[in-house]
Amino acid sequence: MKYSVALVIIALAACAPQPGPVKRQMIGLLEKFDRWDYNGDGQLSLSELKEAEEVSGFPAADILAFYDTGKNGRISHAEAEAGISRLDEAKVTVKEIKDRP
Repeated sequence: MKYSVALVIIALAACAPQPGPVKRQMIGLLEKFDRWDYNGDGQLSLSELKEAEEVSGFPAADILAFYDTGKNGRISHAEAEAGISRLDEAKVTVKEIKDRP
């Protein structure tokens, strides 16, 4: 019985829709947050986002502008988490960045 329940859970997980590229990048930021927080202050500054720029292909300044809702020049972990709930806004922002000359 335990095995059949486990198989059903695995099957459901395998059939679940996969996140799109924008959401994957947003989730990637959260996964790497602590690694990029070089000074350990619990926030990401523009200089700490240089690796995020390389990974995502988006300028660090644009990443900061999107996530930094407090407009203090840093991204807190809470702001990064809140960014995921703004997926529709992120898609528009990505399109605007890609459409720049």
